Amino acid sequence: MDGERKVNLGEGVPLNSSGAANIFLNTGRSKVNPDGTVIHLNTEKPADVGVHINTTFSIASSKKIKVLFVLNFLLSVICMVISCSIAFYYWNEMISMRRQLDNMKDQFLLNHSQDRIESSPLVAEKRHMFKGIDVREPRMDSGAKADISPNARRYYVEDLGEDMVLVDSRKKNPSTDKAPVYDLSVFQKDPLIAHFNGAVKEINIGGNMILGPWVRDKEVSSKNSEAKIELNNNFVTIQESGLYLVYAQVVYLTHAPNCFFIWARQPSQDPRLLTTCATGDDSSSRPLDKSQISCSVQTVTRLYKGDTVNIAQREPNRTLWLRPGYTYFGFVKLSS
Repeated sequence: MDGERKVNLGEGVPLNSSGAANIFLNTGRSKVNPDGTVIHLNTEKPADVGVHINTTFSIASSKKIKVLFVLNFLLSVICMVISCSIAFYYWNEMISMRRQLDNMKDQFLLNHSQDRIESSPLVAEKRHMFKGIDVREPRMDSGAKADISPNARRYYVEDLGEDMVLVDSRKKNPSTDKAPVYDLSVFQKDPLIAHFNGAVKEINIGGNMILGPWVRDKEVSSKNSEAKIELNNNFVTIQESGLYLVYAQVVYLTHAPNCFFIWARQPSQDPRLLTTCATGDDSSSRPLDKSQISCSVQTVTRLYKGDTVNIAQREPNRTLWLRPGYTYFGFVKLSS
C-alpha cells in the first residue's frame, strides 16, 4: 500500500477524477463528527475505483454489567461463608456426640468391672472354673458364720393368720414370740367404700336445696363402713381422715338446666366446695315423664375427721329420681 497513490478525500469532493485508482477512507466517530463520515461516490467507471475502508469499533462496558458482576461475586462469597459455618457446626456436634459416647462406654465398663468385683453377701466367695467360665457356687452351709458378711440382714416370717409378713430379725424382741406390729393397713385386701342410693323413687325438692334422703347400699359398701362414714339422712360424716375419691350422679325430670354442688364442712368453719356439676336444657318435644337429664361428676379430695358432706341443688322446685341406678353418691378411700 506504500507504493500506491493515496488521495485524501473529504465531504463534497467528486470522485470522477481519472487519476484516482485507489481510495482509502478512515471513518469513525469523533467529537467533531459523532455520526461518522458519509461519503457519496459518483464516477463514470466504477470498476476503475478501489475503495479500502479503515474503521474502528469501540465497545463500552455497561454499568449494569459491572453491578451484576459485583453482586454475583458478593453472593458467591456469602454462600461460601454460610457453607463453611454449617460444616463447622456439624463438625463440632459430631465431636461432642463422640465424646458423650466415649464417656458412656467408659462408665459402662467401670460399672461392669465393679459388679464383677463386688460379690453379694448371699453368694459364696468360692469360685471354680468350668470350661473356661468363671462360676460362683451358692452358699449351702448355713452354719459357717465366718463366710457371712457383717452387713448381711437376717429375716424371719411372722405368721399373722391370713397375712405373712417378712420382718427384720433386728426388730424382733427375744422376750416375746411375736414382733410388735405397728401398721398393717397396707395389707388390707378391700378398700374403704361407702355407696349411697336415693331412698325414694321421685321427689320434688321445693325450696329445700339439700338433696336426699339417702340409704346405704350394703352390697357395694365395704364391711364396717358405717363406723368410718356415717349417714345422717341428707348428709354424711367422715370419721377417718384420708384421700378420697368422691363421685355423684343426679337424674332430673325437667326440660330446664340444672346444677348441683358437693360441699364439705368442719364444725365452726366455712364450707369447702369439692366439685360442681351442671347440665344444659332439653329443647326436644319429648313429654316431661321421658325428659330425664342426668349429671355425674367425680373428684379426688382430702377429707378430715369430722367433715360433713352433702349435695346442694342450685335451682329450686326440681323433680328428682332418687332410684337406685339413677341418683347416687359415694366415697372410696385411696390412702391415709
